[in-house]
Amino acid sequence: MLASRYPILDARFECYPNGRSEDALAAKGALFAKVHVGTSHQEQRIVGYLTCTHLHAIEGDAAVRCEQLDLLLQWGAEFRQASSQPPEGEKVLEDLVAFDVVLGDLNFDNCSSEDKLEQQHTLFTQYKDPCRLGPGEDKPWALGTLLDPSGLYDDEVSSPESLQKVMENEESRKEYLVFPPSKSQCPRNSQKGRKIPLKGNGRRIDYILYSDEGLQPDWKLDLEEFSFVTQLAGLTDHLSVAMRLAVSTGEDEP
Repeated sequence: MLASRYPILDARFECYPNGRSEDALAAKGALFAKVHVGTSHQEQRIVGYLTCTHLHAIEGDAAVRCEQLDLLLQWGAEFRQASSQPPEGEKVLEDLVAFDVVLGDLNFDNCSSEDKLEQQHTLFTQYKDPCRLGPGEDKPWALGTLLDPSGLYDDEVSSPESLQKVMENEESRKEYLVFPPSKSQCPRNSQKGRKIPLKGNGRRIDYILYSDEGLQPDWKLDLEEFSFVTQLAGLTDHLSVAMRLAVSTGEDEP
């Protein structure tokens, strides 16, 4: 859908070289794209950068995920640099950058004690996480995005409407979300039906991050909406997330 609305000007895929065990067979990596979203009054292209990734999934391999995040930032900087260079011998106006977004399944959350290393990665100083207050603490409205597979096909969550109803109720969603493990809680794969109190709103491992660095000095990037989407109920054990950004350019029409 993105390609049909906004032409892709450049794209690149990089595969992480450090996957371990069965995760190494998945060819996980990062897809970088530069899209054309408009033209300024001065006939300069307005572009945006999108990065989609899927990090190492095996528990206890925090160092592997941090290495992948390092590569993600390095490759992203190299892609933006390379894609901003005009063809040799051509003189063109410099592109105006409207947004820079990173999204994907990072396979760690911002609340688990086991994920402290990833929570403090420099990714979160270069990109903003709308759901995050700081390392180890999410905003009260943020929901976990990992559903307990044992209840995935229950009637209570089998449709987008029913899953939304469950997610909107604090007690109901505790039956269907995976929560950060701790010594006082049941194993994450046997959560359904437990009576042990749970803190927080579940493991949020799916992210959309954005950066306003590199925008024109008089441009402003605002987060208009962040949503947890239930349209894929019964098709995946992840709760989808969506974000809407608004770019003000200082001209008559943003």
